[in-house]
Amino acid sequence: MDLFDQRVIGYDATKEVLRQILDILKRRSDYEQRGAALPHGLLMVSEPGLGKSLLAATFMEESNRCCAVLRKDSSDESFLVSLKEAFFHAKETAPSVLLLEDINLYADSPSPYGTQWAALQSAMDGVKGDDVFVIATANTTSCIPQSLLRPGRFDYTINLEPPRGDTAVRIAEHYLRDRPLDDEGIVSDIVKAMGGRTSCAVLETVMNVAAINSCYRGAGKIEKADLVDAVLQVVYNIKKDDTERNPDIAQIALHEAAHVVAADVLKPDSVSLVTLRKNGCGQGMTQYYLDKEISTESEFLNLATKSLAGKAGVEMVYGQFDMGAREDLQTAAYYVRQWIESFGGSGFVGIVCEQTSASEAMLAKNETLAAAKLEELYRGAQRLLRDNYDFMIAVQQALLDRETLLGSDIACIRDRIR
Repeated sequence: MDLFDQRVIGYDATKEVLRQILDILKRRSDYEQRGAALPHGLLMVSEPGLGKSLLAATFMEESNRCCAVLRKDSSDESFLVSLKEAFFHAKETAPSVLLLEDINLYADSPSPYGTQWAALQSAMDGVKGDDVFVIATANTTSCIPQSLLRPGRFDYTINLEPPRGDTAVRIAEHYLRDRPLDDEGIVSDIVKAMGGRTSCAVLETVMNVAAINSCYRGAGKIEKADLVDAVLQVVYNIKKDDTERNPDIAQIALHEAAHVVAADVLKPDSVSLVTLRKNGCGQGMTQYYLDKEISTESEFLNLATKSLAGKAGVEMVYGQFDMGAREDLQTAAYYVRQWIESFGGSGFVGIVCEQTSASEAMLAKNETLAAAKLEELYRGAQRLLRDNYDFMIAVQQALLDRETLLGSDIACIRDRIR
């Protein structure tokens, strides 16, 4: 087991690329005998907190070369001096590795004529004949000129994706390894409740906050409630408050329960978390778990149906207009318009091409088609909820009793009712 496997969970394909580059650096003559030239640079791109710096640091340590790190932590003028000095030092100490952290911060514009980009390109070209390997990290490439990204400067580009599924669970378990857990099986449920896609940094913070919650309560182990509170606080910025309970809480619980039931019937186990706590958009939230990008007609229409279910449930049980459904209706309309305009849901006549603007007549027709489809889906949501009425009421009651439910809680209610 090398340092990559010791320090980094997941990213197996990325680690294999880094190992291959290291092998080239260590056995340069063997590769050159077969006509393979030494690569010049590697760029790792991802959202913050996904492990770029850890992978780069591990690469440098495994290289057994003289290594240096450059970050932009000064004004443009003094940074240019630091940049030139870093490359000069790397050249003088070759074979070497130079890590350029967060190069997306070097300049605001992707113009190749910007002073910082021109200096970096010149510096990289200036060490091409030397045994200097350059690693760079970036949160985005939108402000980096294409002339810098081309092969010959950065021969390898790796895009890191947020950990998902079993990998995310393994990372969470890693951060809980020295912390006693009341229920080992809860980890996968908690990771799913985080939306299925999140950074390593967020996973670490959630597990740490859960440990803090447990210690503050004086509990011997981290319990489910500690983890749930941590997820709501860190991932969704939802905290407990001291306000009195909303007099319409039963209606709010029914609204969320209807979302849950519609989602679970259309795709079992697709709800990862539902809560009645207040959030930035009001009170109550249902979080769905998507294990892949939506791509089919039925998936788009099911998302619209789930969005309409909250309004349908409240009007079915309480016989009144659901004032809290405004955002849900906008979401449902968005999915239906996507179905019409991008996927030909109403036939080719409704498709809007990116290259041409839709005529007023086409837009008017599409809006008429969207309204009719929304009405159809709303009636379908009503039928679905009538057929699963006991399930909906059971979820509503569980929310009133416990405030927040995870995917496993919903599955237990479903299995008990059916």
